[in-house]
Amino acid sequence: MHTPPSNPPARSPAIQDLTDEQWHRIVPLLPEMKDLGPRRGRPSIDIRCVVNSVLWVLHTGKPWHAMPDRYAPYQTAHRYYLRWKNSGVLASIAFALFDTDAMLARPVTRRSDPRTV
Repeated sequence: MHTPPSNPPARSPAIQDLTDEQWHRIVPLLPEMKDLGPRRGRPSIDIRCVVNSVLWVLHTGKPWHAMPDRYAPYQTAHRYYLRWKNSGVLASIAFALFDTDAMLARPVTRRSDPRTV
């Protein structure tokens, strides 16, 4: 018996990390990238990786803890997300990259909640 091949499920396009051109466009918007002299305390994290992490969550709508391993720890990314959103930095980044801040209108949660699905 011959069955027709099934169509593979449609996949959303792969989420791309920031290009060098995009990164250079938003660097001046990030307070963490301003040279404030030598830093003390914990080792610095790669801010570009954090931005990519935040954009991944905003693009996919998935919870923070579902981020792939190549991104920053979800707790760190979430902390920067909250800081940038409250200070307006995230809106500036969204406008610089996408000419809109519509992506910020969707609720972003730290955990998956079956009631919100």
